[in-house]
Amino acid sequence: MTCAHYEAGEHWDRVAVNRVEALQQAVMGAGLDAVQLSCGAMGGSLAFSTHDDIVYSSGYVEGCVALTGALSDSMISLGVGIQMAPGSCQWLGEVDTGAIGVFQPGDLHEGIYAPGSVYLCASLSGDRLEQLAADMDLVLDHRQLGGTGVSPRSFSAKAIAPVRHAFGRLHAGHGPAAMSGSRLGRGTLERAIAILARSPQPVLGRRDLSRYSLIVRRAQDFIAANLEQPLSIGMIARAAVTSQSTLYRAFHHVFGEAPQSFVRKLRLNRIRHDLATDQERLCTVTIVANRWGISELGRLAGWYRDLFGELPSATRARRIEALHEMSRMNELRRSA
Repeated sequence: MTCAHYEAGEHWDRVAVNRVEALQQAVMGAGLDAVQLSCGAMGGSLAFSTHDDIVYSSGYVEGCVALTGALSDSMISLGVGIQMAPGSCQWLGEVDTGAIGVFQPGDLHEGIYAPGSVYLCASLSGDRLEQLAADMDLVLDHRQLGGTGVSPRSFSAKAIAPVRHAFGRLHAGHGPAAMSGSRLGRGTLERAIAILARSPQPVLGRRDLSRYSLIVRRAQDFIAANLEQPLSIGMIARAAVTSQSTLYRAFHHVFGEAPQSFVRKLRLNRIRHDLATDQERLCTVTIVANRWGISELGRLAGWYRDLFGELPSATRARRIEALHEMSRMNELRRSA
């Protein structure tokens, strides 16, 4: 069975497994080495979904199989043992239902799946994982996540039960065939993140200050590239891979002001630059302000005066007067 059979969209795509070769794609695109350890025909199913830059792969294995290889060369993979039948192992160590495996890019996965096992693997970039945690107001950076291995933390029996039921229906073909991967896969991934992550530390140490600088740098790059577009705090926080509350703290630490104030000052400076250039001399204040995302002209005047000590109309009038003066001087030179 080739990768072409496993193109996933917003919804779960389910494929029946009837031979061991199918399990080479137990994780989408992995190309694992699959070795059948049980006698008889291999059975089960695979299901895939992609959503929001995350690839979800799930499998139900009716036989016993050993799967070896890197799950992804470029992405972090988090695996959840939704139902790990007795005898299931990772790196020859037995794993139980609810176990969470962390697989760094390119690192070896070496698992044995006993008959009846069900798993979920979510593959995503490190930045995307940090962002998801930040949206939950949690921290799951490389240090917190750790290296490749089975986490000492796991789903409780109570927490994994509804997940097992939902994936059981999926692999039985009863549903949630019409359920978007963002609901089933994303929900399970977020539960795993909540188990692995930590709350932000309230005390600022040197590492926190460095992290604030990184957050602000990411935010600045995003703001500069999108200054003409509507910018919400949520958009900036996602681009900076952090939560909105941490974004506020980072900007207050670095600039002493909120992100919205920083964005507004950048826009006011762009407006002033345009009003003072030759190319924009025929544009009105309204046209220039709208170009940079400020449509409230009454508030614009107050913000502009507070920042530059004059109204935008004064900046434009002074430039027009300077152009007229230059024109008069040029005319005098030509007539001399």
